[in-house]
Amino acid sequence: MSTRRVSSFGRWAGVGALWLGVLAGMRLSGCLSQRCYEDLDCPAPKVCGASGDCVYQCTRDEDCGANFHCQDFRCRPDSTNPIECPQDMVAVADTFCADRHEASRPDATSTSAGSDESRAVSTAGVIPWQVRDNATAQRACEAAGKRLCTPEEWRLSCKGPDGTAYSYGDSYDPSACNGIDAFGRDRFHLAPTGSFPRCTNEWGLFDINGNLWEHVADGSDQLVRGGAYNCGDSAALHKCDYVPGNWSPSARGFRCCRTPPSAKDGAVADADGGRDGEADDGGDGGCIVEDGDAGPDESADGDGPPAGDDGGMEEPDAGEDGAAQDGGDAGGDGPLMPCPPDMVDLGICCMDRYEASRKDATAENAGTDESRAVSRAGVLPWYVNPMSVEARDRFASACEASGKRLCRAEEFVRACQGPGPQARRYFFGDRWDPEICNSVDTYCDDYCREHAIDPCNTNENCGYQYYCFHVMPTGSFPGCTDGSGLFDVNGNVWEIVSSESIRGYEVRGGAFNCGAPSLRFECGFDAGWNDLFAGFRCCRDRAGSF
Repeated sequence: MSTRRVSSFGRWAGVGALWLGVLAGMRLSGCLSQRCYEDLDCPAPKVCGASGDCVYQCTRDEDCGANFHCQDFRCRPDSTNPIECPQDMVAVADTFCADRHEASRPDATSTSAGSDESRAVSTAGVIPWQVRDNATAQRACEAAGKRLCTPEEWRLSCKGPDGTAYSYGDSYDPSACNGIDAFGRDRFHLAPTGSFPRCTNEWGLFDINGNLWEHVADGSDQLVRGGAYNCGDSAALHKCDYVPGNWSPSARGFRCCRTPPSAKDGAVADADGGRDGEADDGGDGGCIVEDGDAGPDESADGDGPPAGDDGGMEEPDAGEDGAAQDGGDAGGDGPLMPCPPDMVDLGICCMDRYEASRKDATAENAGTDESRAVSRAGVLPWYVNPMSVEARDRFASACEASGKRLCRAEEFVRACQGPGPQARRYFFGDRWDPEICNSVDTYCDDYCREHAIDPCNTNENCGYQYYCFHVMPTGSFPGCTDGSGLFDVNGNVWEIVSSESIRGYEVRGGAFNCGAPSLRFECGFDAGWNDLFAGFRCCRDRAGSF
C-alpha cells in the first residue's frame, strides 16, 4: 500500500469506534420508540397499523370496506355462498377474487418485463410488472376489469384460512418464497411469477410473500405489502402483517382483485382503520436494491456498517472554490469551448475531476454550505445517507449553482469504462485491486500491522472483520485514475447520476464501505438500494458536442 498515507489510520480507528457507538445508540433509541411491526407487537384486539402504532383495525363496518364487516374490532370476511372467479384468479374465503399471480404486462416473458402497459394480466412464468406508483397499478387493474386489492383483502389473501404469519405457514422458510435467502445473498434476483411452487396457501395465490412488494387500494409507496426479493431481513419484512409505513421500499409490484356479483356490493375502502396516511420519511427499511423493471438475473447487495471520515491533502482550487469559470451549457453550433480547470474533457462533456464537495469542506469536515458544488482535491466529499429523491434534487441544484449539471448515467459509464472500443471493467483497469481506490478492504493490512495481527485476513470483505474502512478526502488515492485527470470514479462514495429510470437517478462507482467491492465497483453496476453513502460529481455540456 505504498501509494497511501497510513499515518492517519490510528486516528481513524478511534473515529470508527465512535461511529459504532453512535450506531448502537441509534438502535437502542429505535427500540425505545416502541414502533410496532406486526400484530404480535400489540395488545389484543389491536393490530399494528401502517403508521407503526397499535390501533383498532375497525370500529364500524364502513372501516372494513366491501366484503368485510367489523367484529370485535377486527375486519372479518362476509359469509356468502360459493363464488366463481375467472381462471386467472382464485376465490378467497368465498368473498372476493384475487389474482393467482403478481401482475405482469401483456407482452412480458420469462426474461423481460415487457413494455405494453395497456392492462394488467395474471399469468405464470413471466417477469412481473414493477410500477412507478399506486395510481399506475390501479389503472392497470381497472383496464383489466378488476381493481387493486384493499388492504384487508390483501391481508386475508396472504394469511390464508389458518391466519398464518406467512402465506405458507407461521415459521420463516428461506426457500419457500423469493427473498434475500432464496438464491444466496450474492445472487438474489427477481424471478418469473410462480417460480416458487411452495410460496402459496390453500387459497391458491402465489408469490404474495417476496418477489415484489404489492400495492393495495388507496395506498402509496410506503404502504405496500409482502416484501420482495431484495429485503435484507426477509424473515421480518415478508410477514403478512408488515407494512413499511415510514420508508419506501423498492421493487414494487401489485396484484388485482375483483368483487363477484354474488358478493356484497360496496365501496372499496382502506381496511386499516383510516391509519394509512403517509408517515414521515424514516430510516432504513432493510431492502437492498431499488430499481426499475429488473430482469431475472439482475442482482446487487447491501452496504456494510458505516464508518467515520478523515484524511487531509491540499491542492489549489480551480478558480474560486473550484467553480467552473465558464458555466452552464455552451449551447449553439459554434466551436467547442475548453473545459474549466476543475473539469476534464471526456469528448461528450466536461466532467468534474473530483467528487463534489461543499464550499466550506476541509480535510476533516464535510462542511455545511450547500449553496453550490465545488470540485477540488483534499477535502471530504459531499454525501448523504440514506439516499432519496430530495437529495438528488439538492445535488442537481448544487451543480446548477456552479454553472453545471448532474452527470448522466451514460457519461459516468463512459468515464469509468474509457473511450476505447474495449470497455474496462473498473475505472483503473480490468483486474481487481482493493488498494487502488478507497474500498472496504483498503486498510486491512494497515490495521493488522498497527495491531500486530498475524496472520492478517486480507481477503475480500476483510474490512468488516476489522472495521477499518472510512471515507477519505478527494484525490487521496493518486492511482485511482485512468490518466485522464479524473479521480475516485470508483470508491470513496457512491455517485448519483441522472437517468430515465423509475427513480430518476442511478447509483454508480461503489463506496468505501461496500461489501463484495470487486462486484460493486464494476462500471456497469447500479446500486438500487437507498441505505448507502451517496455523493455526486457535476458535468457540463459543450457546444457542438451533442
